[in-house]
Amino acid sequence: MVSIRSFYHPIHAAILWCNLAEHEQEILRVNLSHPGSLLKHFPQWPFLHVYAERIYDAILCGELPATYLGRPITSDNQADRVDWSIRHADLRVWFVRNYPDERPAFLFPQLVDHAECVSLTTHLALQAEQNAAMRTIENMRRTHATTVADLEALTALNKTLSARLDAFGIPSEASESMQNMLVGAVLEVTLGKSKSGKVQSIYSNQAALVEAITLRFPGVSGLSKSTLDRRFADARRQLAQSART
Repeated sequence: MVSIRSFYHPIHAAILWCNLAEHEQEILRVNLSHPGSLLKHFPQWPFLHVYAERIYDAILCGELPATYLGRPITSDNQADRVDWSIRHADLRVWFVRNYPDERPAFLFPQLVDHAECVSLTTHLALQAEQNAAMRTIENMRRTHATTVADLEALTALNKTLSARLDAFGIPSEASESMQNMLVGAVLEVTLGKSKSGKVQSIYSNQAALVEAITLRFPGVSGLSKSTLDRRFADARRQLAQSART
């Protein structure tokens, strides 16, 4: 991209007019050491010489204002061409008047094509959607933070309740399993037979044992017939499962 300057040397303007900005340093170096010989040294770019002469002629005939160290150049006051300078605005006006069909990029930047630009209405709509999305995200963050805080509170409460249950001696799942194993083993020994086949209890079966317990401890919590039947059944089943494994 060619940068826009406030002032141009005639040769520099010719270089940009020919779109030879990439070779600017080379051309300026040759022109400085061999002024007026552009066509000889750069025959591949014939318009470089032509455009440079057009600019020089326009300056000499007064069509294109130029200065030398801040002083205007006239037909009576012509200093060394090396120090000539042309204002960007004056060069642009000269082009419009004399070469209206030409629009060098360094003087007439291409207009921005707005065909692919987003309209203001679309931009505002997208901005509104983005703002709504940001609000939703912020609400979700707050909800998440609240949920995390509630979860932490529930975890702490669970630990507190577990500690209280342990203090009250309420059996955990592991201790209850152990108790079932113990009850099952006692029932097996009490209601079973010895290796020699001798009956080891006065109770012929579990029902008789349950009946004896309920008769001896009537109304005691946890020793009702239904509770004993259920607990004894669980205990014997767990003992049997343990024996199989």
